[in-house]
Amino acid sequence: MATRDPAAKRRQLLDAALAEFAAHGIAGARMDRIATRAQCSAGLVYTYFGSKDDLFDAVFDTIVERTLTETPITADDLPGYAGRLFDNYVAYPEVARISAWYRLERAGTGRTIQAITDSAKSKVDAIRAAQEAGTVSDRFEPEQLLMMVVSLASMWSAQTVEMINVAPDDQAYRRATVTEAVRRLVS
Repeated sequence: MATRDPAAKRRQLLDAALAEFAAHGIAGARMDRIATRAQCSAGLVYTYFGSKDDLFDAVFDTIVERTLTETPITADDLPGYAGRLFDNYVAYPEVARISAWYRLERAGTGRTIQAITDSAKSKVDAIRAAQEAGTVSDRFEPEQLLMMVVSLASMWSAQTVEMINVAPDDQAYRRATVTEAVRRLVS
């Protein structure tokens, strides 16, 4: 006899929605496909999350929290931080797609994610402190440096890589490229 576990069902729905949204975005996602994948009724999806937009936001929030938890910044070792961000993109390839869909379909909605805002401020402050201590170059403003590190760490997850295809499909090579680029950037 199966027991009811609301937390497990919620997690199952989020996992199913992650796959659906990564593949189709918000507009193309179907609640019935999410329900089928999660082995429940579409009505239950609405009971847990209210709407498709709310479900997408919950998926996005989950990704943000996981990334912030699993990949804390080390301002005195930005190449290492970039390498760990790269590893996170490799471990969770759907993150790049969900982020792209977020920018395409949720930008301009006025929704702010406090965890992202707080994390970005904390990271900028940590980089600024490392610059003031002389362990990180101050050639760039801390905000610019953070954006460059994040961009370099995620560059292999961009969909344009498939179109350009100029580098070996070797994760160790790609990770080394990221960490060396950031090392040169901050030294």
